[in-house]
Amino acid sequence: MIYLVCLFASPLALLLIGKPFQFAINLILWLLALVFAITVVLLVPVGVGFWGLGVLHAVLAVNNHRAEKRNRALIDAVKGSRA
Repeated sequence: MIYLVCLFASPLALLLIGKPFQFAINLILWLLALVFAITVVLLVPVGVGFWGLGVLHAVLAVNNHRAEKRNRALIDAVKGSRA
């Protein structure tokens, strides 16, 4: 479900997983995409490019966050079995 949020509101997805610095970077990308797509008709592809970069950034950050959680759970399980 979080990946769907990444597609439509990428800064929100980063805020939901607790990454405020990455939220700020992604918000800048998202705002640049809106500015280029809305204000200058000839620069719509540039706006779509910024939107794509924002979505890619959010998806990679969410994927990394989930991998960190899995790794932390594995490390805790290994530490728990040794004690």
